[in-house]
Parts: sequence; structure tokens; C-alpha cells
Amino acid sequence: MGMSIALEHLFDYDDFRKFMQDYFEEQKKMRSVFSHRFFAAKAGFSSSSYCLNVIRGRFNLTPKSIEKISKAMDFEPLQKEYFEALVQYNQAQQVDERDQAWKQILQIRKQIEFTHITTREQAYFSKWYYPVIRELAADSQWHGDYRVLARSLTPQITTEEARDAVKNLLEWGLLRKLDDGRYVQTSQMLDAAEIPPIALRQIRREYIQHAIGAVESMPKDERFAAFTTLAMSESSYNYAVEVLEEARKKIIARASNDTNVERVYEMMLVAFPMSKKVGKEAEG
Repeated sequence: MGMSIALEHLFDYDDFRKFMQDYFEEQKKMRSVFSHRFFAAKAGFSSSSYCLNVIRGRFNLTPKSIEKISKAMDFEPLQKEYFEALVQYNQAQQVDERDQAWKQILQIRKQIEFTHITTREQAYFSKWYYPVIRELAADSQWHGDYRVLARSLTPQITTEEARDAVKNLLEWGLLRKLDDGRYVQTSQMLDAAEIPPIALRQIRREYIQHAIGAVESMPKDERFAAFTTLAMSESSYNYAVEVLEEARKKIIARASNDTNVERVYEMMLVAFPMSKKVGKEAEG
């Protein structure tokens, strides 16, 4: 049936009529044959305007219709469960029925956070070397030789991994291949803030492992590490975060104007408490 953006974002909807409307509009744009009549025939509804009337709020969905729509839209089990809960939530007459449905919606959403990794962002941040290759492919002279590209990473990856990474980055629209065979980064920025923290856990761990490796084995003039333990107030801590964030922005701004790039770096700024709160507020 092809990709459906509405379907991919089903779990973000809190109104099933709006979801159906978006789904129909999108399918019409994507496939010239698609219409309310086409869908009604596929789902087995006798009236071709049935879904339109549902979307407009004239009709409610019955369990039987939900069944037909689920089949016609190729729902996965969890999507069907969510759609059912959504219909119940929107159509509920009693407050407690509505509350019950909302609880179910939240429960399914929670489940999704752990299992539903479909977004490009999540895929991009799933391997430590994807962000590195995105930088390297555009800047280094590897001339389409994946072996060279794979070996230019520290630690090295396999030729196969390098090939897959470039293929995925092109597919995700994060790299573009020019006519002369060179690769360039597209201007698309990826925001890790969009991603459930659970999905970032792995890549963060890997970067921290790499940091330990670099501090222990790389020459001092090739890497930087500074460790400071100090007692401070919450306002000083907040000041520290501001200063670090400011420094990070300045470095990014300067690096983005570099005309000749020589290496890809991972830069980490971390500050965390090593004790519980002490002093006046902590008493009592």
C-alpha cells in the first residue's frame, strides 16, 4: 500500500476523524485511483459516502465498521488497538468511559516509545558512525571507495557498514551525490531532542566508550579532556551550563565556516552531581 505519513503518525492523533481525513487526503494525492468510493469498495461498505459522513461527524463508527477500516488500512495489531481506543474516546457518552479510553491511549503510546522506531532521526542516531560518516563523506577525498571511507574512521568500521551508511544517508536525504561523484551534506538539521531518550541511550554509551578510549590511548595534542570536581551552588551550576552551551554554539559557528576540514570530532560537555544536596535546604 506504500508509505502513509498519517498512518505513521497515527499514535500522535487524539481525534480519529482528523486522522481519517488526513489519511484520505494523503492517499488521494499519492494515487490517482484513490477516492472515497475506491476505499468504500475495498473496505466493503455499501455506501461510498459512508467514510465522508463519519469524517464530518454525521455518523459514528460501529465495531463492525472499525473492523472493516482496520483491514482496508492494513493496520498492525497495535495500530488497530489504538484506533479502537481513539474511536471509543471520541464517541464516549459517559465521562468514565472516556477516561478509560484515554488511559488506554496513553498506555499504548508508552508501549510505542519502546518499540516503534520508524523515524529517520531514530535510525540516524542508532549507530555511532552514521553522524561521523555524514561529516566524512562530504569532506574527505575517498572517491567512492568504501574501503577507504571505512578505514578513515577511528575505530574503523567494515566496508559493508560504510556502504550501508552512505546508502541510508542518501535515502534519508542527509547526503546528496553530485554529478561529479562527490557527496555533499544537505542543509537538513537533525534534532536529537525529537527522539525518545530510550532510543539515544545506546549511541550515548558508545560515544562515552570512545571518549574513554581516546583519553587513554590518543596523544595529548590530538584530543582534549578536562576533569574538574568542585562544590557549588545551584545558581553557579546554572551559570556553568550557560557558559558551556555558549561555548558549544561558538565552536559550531566557527567550524561551520571551515573551508578545509581535516577530521571529524565528537565533542561532549558533561556536568553532573557527585553528591546529594548539602546545606540548609537539605535539612528537615
